[in-house]
Amino acid sequence: MKTLGLWILIAILGFAACSTQEPKMSVSGECPTAWNGEKIYFHSEDYVDSCVVKNGKFAFDLSQLAQPEESYIVRFNEKEQRSEYVLFYLDYCNTHLKLADEAYPAFGGYYIKCEFSGNPTNAAVLEVNNLFLENNMEENGTIISRKLKEAAERHDRSSVYILRKYAIYMMDDEHLVPMVKSCLDSLPDNMKQWKVTQELQQAYQEYSALAIGYVAPDFTLNTPEGKPVSMHEYVKGKKLVLIDFWASWCSPCRMEAKNVQALYDAYHDKGFDVLGVSIDDNLENWKKAIKEDRIPWGQVSDLQGWDSPMTKLYRFGGIPTLYLVDGDARIVAKNLRGDALRDKVAEICK
Repeated sequence: MKTLGLWILIAILGFAACSTQEPKMSVSGECPTAWNGEKIYFHSEDYVDSCVVKNGKFAFDLSQLAQPEESYIVRFNEKEQRSEYVLFYLDYCNTHLKLADEAYPAFGGYYIKCEFSGNPTNAAVLEVNNLFLENNMEENGTIISRKLKEAAERHDRSSVYILRKYAIYMMDDEHLVPMVKSCLDSLPDNMKQWKVTQELQQAYQEYSALAIGYVAPDFTLNTPEGKPVSMHEYVKGKKLVLIDFWASWCSPCRMEAKNVQALYDAYHDKGFDVLGVSIDDNLENWKKAIKEDRIPWGQVSDLQGWDSPMTKLYRFGGIPTLYLVDGDARIVAKNLRGDALRDKVAEICK
């Protein structure tokens, strides 16, 4: 009896030890038998593997992959002479895929139609991804915002995948920013070490600085005459300031400047001002545009063109880019144009 009791105790302790470890990650699947003999590939950022399809089935042992990642199955379609993909999101489980002999164009490539099972994390992430495929973003914007907030409240692996993938939405949703912070703080310690979590943490730090309701990053650049101007000092005490990223060679920027000129004339005496930040790399061209357009408001630039640190500090790749800030440099709105910009200025500078 003592021996039996000892063996039971050992078994219990052994089970407890195993249960504290994360289960293994693996990928298995079914595909058309016409693919038999073909080599298909598993790709993630940190790991690549391949296997040969046998009897319409395939499998990947991911024991060498340290952590879950966004991943792909890749197949080369000989008939169409193109690579075709399946995008999915790993977790500590087996992700099972049922592939069809059919692919559709999306995101600049071709994606194999696929049914997934066995991985709830993947299902949650793909639900959000699919919103981008169903309709345009104007129609889905409200739904996506709600889905991101739901993800932030779950504090699980799908939360981290989703919030990292769509972190840029923090810039336009002041309510999402603190929810992302709360999610990061509430994650279990083992998930805080997850690579995707660390990427989300970095994205939070970058994007939250540009979210509506947050103080815009300060910068100091020179006027055309070479005088340094601090943005925070420029806006101090004013009711509303438009930070206008533009360039002399940008026709849409200079067209929008006519609208801005009308706002400046109508509301400058009521606390509205503008600070133009040029992405020019030629001083004379910049000065010429200011003179031709009769721009009365402040102008600054580092004359580094697209190499300007401003493009990274304010995370833009096109101009005009417009930020409305208050007298404390707190972001009020972004990238409003035409009537929307006039309405916002009129609302604040009554």
